[in-house]
Amino acid sequence: MSTPHKTLILGCASTGAKFTPRNHYITGDQLLDSICTGATIHASEQAIVDEAIELYESGCRYYHYHARNPLTREQTTDNEIYQSVSRTIQRACKDTLLSFGASRNGREVQDNIKKFGEWERVSQCALPLHFGGAHFVTIQAAIELQVICDMERKLRKFDIEYLSSAQFSQDINSYTPSDRVVKATMETNSTSKGADYGSTSPLIQFQIYRNAIAARQQLGLFHEVEWVQLTRSYGMTRFAVEHPALRLGSSGQLNIILLFGFSSRLPFPQTYEEFCNIVDIAKSLEYDLANPNEIKRKVTITVGAAVMPQHAELHYQPVDVGPQKGTPMCALRRLATYAAQPDSKVDILRVGMEDTPYSVDNEGRVHMGDNLQLLHIALEQVTANGASIETAPESIIHRMGLDLVRTEYLATQRQTPLGDCGPTSLYQETVL
Repeated sequence: MSTPHKTLILGCASTGAKFTPRNHYITGDQLLDSICTGATIHASEQAIVDEAIELYESGCRYYHYHARNPLTREQTTDNEIYQSVSRTIQRACKDTLLSFGASRNGREVQDNIKKFGEWERVSQCALPLHFGGAHFVTIQAAIELQVICDMERKLRKFDIEYLSSAQFSQDINSYTPSDRVVKATMETNSTSKGADYGSTSPLIQFQIYRNAIAARQQLGLFHEVEWVQLTRSYGMTRFAVEHPALRLGSSGQLNIILLFGFSSRLPFPQTYEEFCNIVDIAKSLEYDLANPNEIKRKVTITVGAAVMPQHAELHYQPVDVGPQKGTPMCALRRLATYAAQPDSKVDILRVGMEDTPYSVDNEGRVHMGDNLQLLHIALEQVTANGASIETAPESIIHRMGLDLVRTEYLATQRQTPLGDCGPTSLYQETVL
């Protein structure tokens, strides 16, 4: 029996939050300073859109974007920027799935939170697609782990076995998030201030997570989370899936982004087997703890290599699978090789300046790069492993489970034509 042909959706994370001028302390190393300040990351709308069109023409069908202030080049919460970029890309690249970031990192983001409240950080969740919103907004990444860390402090050290148990389900129902505001510290591989998430509380992050889920459901749009650690990110997503006030993925769909290398708690995999084991942990979220034999949601897998330029040489290693087995490769090429294997279970291969804002040559040396260059590197590697790129619109919609959400949402609309899509009201202040 022949092996099924592997296809992948190509994705680009174009800007990100951590590689900005204010997030990096200048070292005097011109190459490192240029990379870490995001010197080649576009900030003007025209440059961003022009690049997005080039990416689309090269096969990119998933575009992840953090809004940047065009004057300061820092991450911003300005929804006018999100909307303008979204509308233009939707017109020019009709089949592209759009994804917005929602990081708490950066001085401008934290200043706006102080002025307007925590919802400011994720307010793009509530933008309808035709008003300049996105198919996805990444509603779990780093700061949301404050909730699971709080729970861990109160109970025990978490591991995958416990987080997959009936006991964890019971503990979720009895947990009350702390309202104590503290500085959110997190171990990450980042720029000098790329891991600065400011001060907040587990209660606030719980409320924001809940309201973000409700906003997506009310719009009939889609759910996406990003893993930056393994155990805690899995625990937070499992918590959100199981908690009766959240019910992440209850519409039948969830995209999980695995950012290998983001922290020592989710290191870049040394082997393909290690890679697959982590993918399987993410795929296990298709099932509820109470019923491990029935698929409750379609979980799709996006993979990215979040490797700092200082660590690029460390990750230049022989690949252990595929037709180029034994050939030394950078992290991005190894990731693309892993994703391109027939049994990888990966749906989207994500590249871009948010994750690895540089290129690596065949000698393992780091150079300046851009999104288009990184996309072509990934495409070359995918092709070398006998896989191909998925670009057919309906195939992508079905593969990502988005048709399931649309069907349910339209059915709900027919039942409630005045727009009351459910009992959950947005922006609630109380939790339990």
